[in-house]
Amino acid sequence: MRKKNHKKIINLLLWTLLLCGTLFLFHEPIKNLLVSFGINTIGIDKISADDIKKNNGKNSSFDFDEVQELDLRTILMANLNKNDITIIGGISIPSVNLNLPIGKGTSKYTLALTAGTLKEEQVMGEGNYALAGHHMKRDDLLFSPLYNVEKGAAVYLTDLNYIYEYKIYEQRTIEATDVEVIDDIEGETVLTLITCDDDGETRLLTRGHFVQKTTIDEAKKEARDAFKLEVNNK
Repeated sequence: MRKKNHKKIINLLLWTLLLCGTLFLFHEPIKNLLVSFGINTIGIDKISADDIKKNNGKNSSFDFDEVQELDLRTILMANLNKNDITIIGGISIPSVNLNLPIGKGTSKYTLALTAGTLKEEQVMGEGNYALAGHHMKRDDLLFSPLYNVEKGAAVYLTDLNYIYEYKIYEQRTIEATDVEVIDDIEGETVLTLITCDDDGETRLLTRGHFVQKTTIDEAKKEARDAFKLEVNNK
């Protein structure tokens, strides 16, 4: 009896080690898959301009201390709690294939699947519109593509009524404590995008000047195609 029990324990330990090793091996691919799946299920093609207008009036968390490293559990829970993510628009940078929903606030679930707004009252095409997003090891997810963006690249925001165009003019490394970069800049209308680096110690700041605001009907084809929008998506 003892030998049988001993053998069962050994087998259980071996299977546990095998399972842990498999999870470790596929940890990053699983994270990537869940982020990609989550983004696709809450994209702006799933809502209307009226939804966005209502969502702008909802309360959201802007507690920067809540922002943490993006782990598998957070990504999984974000997928299971999509109703807690308030979508208020979209951002696209065609030159680096960045196309994300914009979520209101900086809650951990919001940042797990969207680009989150950093100020409660900010408005597209006005002041300093600031967004934060996670940097992942896969360079086509969330804000990872920002590391490949070049000066002069076009950036588009949309609230499904208008498309707001910006042009990248600055990119630099900042400290995590440099929160003043999201403040409005007197006399300027800019877009500020922030993501972390590989070790999480510093941040990459990417900034663009405002170019123009156009209705979706009047926007150029490149801008509409960036979001795969129909001109009657109102």
